[in-house]
Amino acid sequence: MTLTDAVSYALNHNPTVALEFASARAAEHALAQQRAIAYPTVNGTLQNSLGKSANYGGAYAAIGIPQQQVFSQNTAQIGTNYTLDVGGLSFLQLASSRAAAAQAEETLVNTENQVATNVTNAFYGVVQKEAIVNVDAADLQYQNVLVDAAKAKERAGIAAGVDVLRAQVGQAKSGSTLVGARADVDNAREDLAQTIGAPLDQAFVFPNAIAEPKLPAQSVDTLEDIALNSRPDVLAARNGVAAAEYTRKGWGRELFPTVQIGAAIGNQLSTIQLNPETGQPGGHLSGTPGFWTLEATSTLSLPLVDYGQRRTERINDDAQLVSAQRALDQARTQVQIDVRQNYRAAQTALSQLGYARDESRLGTESARIAQLQYEHGLIALTDVIQAQQQSVTAQSDLVSARVSYIDAVIKLRVSLGTYTAQSAVADLQ
Repeated sequence: MTLTDAVSYALNHNPTVALEFASARAAEHALAQQRAIAYPTVNGTLQNSLGKSANYGGAYAAIGIPQQQVFSQNTAQIGTNYTLDVGGLSFLQLASSRAAAAQAEETLVNTENQVATNVTNAFYGVVQKEAIVNVDAADLQYQNVLVDAAKAKERAGIAAGVDVLRAQVGQAKSGSTLVGARADVDNAREDLAQTIGAPLDQAFVFPNAIAEPKLPAQSVDTLEDIALNSRPDVLAARNGVAAAEYTRKGWGRELFPTVQIGAAIGNQLSTIQLNPETGQPGGHLSGTPGFWTLEATSTLSLPLVDYGQRRTERINDDAQLVSAQRALDQARTQVQIDVRQNYRAAQTALSQLGYARDESRLGTESARIAQLQYEHGLIALTDVIQAQQQSVTAQSDLVSARVSYIDAVIKLRVSLGTYTAQSAVADLQ
């Protein structure tokens, strides 16, 4: 399973994503229902009525001959029903439902992006620990060479036996560190599986080298404008303001009259079978070539005594509108902070990556030279061990710097709002 596969799997199995998806679909359904209220609906109806009876009534009741009757009626019609709000209340409610549906959809997108970020962090956490294993393995190999060199110098009589002991101590410490690093890889892999909701023995495909994606070429001001027009939280807050405004406008429309309009057109065909002389079914066919109906009912309702409901509703609508506007202002400020700080963090991480690369290269070369100097008796063993420790630290810092840079780039992409959960990690394989 690659990183893209892991993100897709997590999106399909994460309970929070499933909850937000269900909320978005519920809001979409509510929007469809409100659309059916705001606009006239057209329905087709097919109806069949059957009836059969046998009675001892009529002209032949005295001699006990039953009267049989069979009735059948088929109706086909197309009709419409529409409630017309003179004040446009239904259209305001439709706009409010549309804003609520958009807000739910944007919340879903925001949740998916957060899941993708968490999965990416967990995925590259495993990659980082695997890279540390390679560093520790190289360190153990280095310590093995030192032990051999110390033993050779002891046999030649140019070094004390304590050098061998010190080299063996470093060798044992490196071996212990390597064992712990390998266990950390297994733990991180299981944590990744748990994060995406997969079985703990799920196999993953990790890259051999940590990717180094490029930073966006636009300026910070341009990135801010992009984020303000694309971020799900800003769009959700903006739709929240719109919904509150529509609710506020609907307060006055509630007192306007409503007109219930209904219309239908169709055809009926009736069959009545009756033979009064024999008592057996005969035949009579009747029908109409077509029919139509049209009706309208106007209603005006005014609250004469409502115990303050209308007044408190107005106050509540005003308060909700102010709250929504404050939330939008806060969301816009948060977007600007996110973009600026994430862009600055990405630039800083890129610069630190360059320094860490130089530090690792210089540390590795220093350790190699120190090993050669010790073998030729130019420096003491403690100097070699110190140089190697600095080299290992520098290589570990390089791995951490690469992962930190990826993390910074992912956060910057998510803060822009232009990447989907999958596209934000597509080039990090």
